[in-house]
Amino acid sequence: MCPYLRNGVQVYYIGKTLELMGIVCAGAALFIGIVNPYGYTETQAMGAEMGFLALGIIVFFIGRQIEKQQ
Repeated sequence: MCPYLRNGVQVYYIGKTLELMGIVCAGAALFIGIVNPYGYTETQAMGAEMGFLALGIIVFFIGRQIEKQQ
């Protein structure tokens, strides 16, 4: 591992950044599902919503694990 990432402060901020990115992805999923700004059909909108939601949950929990390890 890179020596720069061994410092607890940098790892903490990487974890926090990933958590925020996960929350933003979950918000984007809700936005696409409710507002449907691209004019998707119901099936396409649901697929995009589920994709962003899954991505957001995965990224959030990876960030949480990174944050806990430091």
